[in-house]
Amino acid sequence: METQTIIQKFILDELAKGRKKTIDVNDDLLGEGIIDSLGILQLVAFIEEKFNYTVPDEDVVIENFMSVNALSHYLNQKLASNG
Repeated sequence: METQTIIQKFILDELAKGRKKTIDVNDDLLGEGIIDSLGILQLVAFIEEKFNYTVPDEDVVIENFMSVNALSHYLNQKLASNG
């Protein structure tokens, strides 16, 4: 399963919890209230466990967590450079 699909499924199943039935990869996760600051922390913990990658504090910024697309792009870049 590709990074984008894994992240999208986690957000929908664990963080959106009934607030949204579907999430487009370009939806503004914060602006639309799909996730909040606690959701970002849960997302970071999920990424660290699922992808075995430690997200540095300085990378936890709105630009990286704005959408599923932005997050998967960030993560794919980091995983490629660590590989």
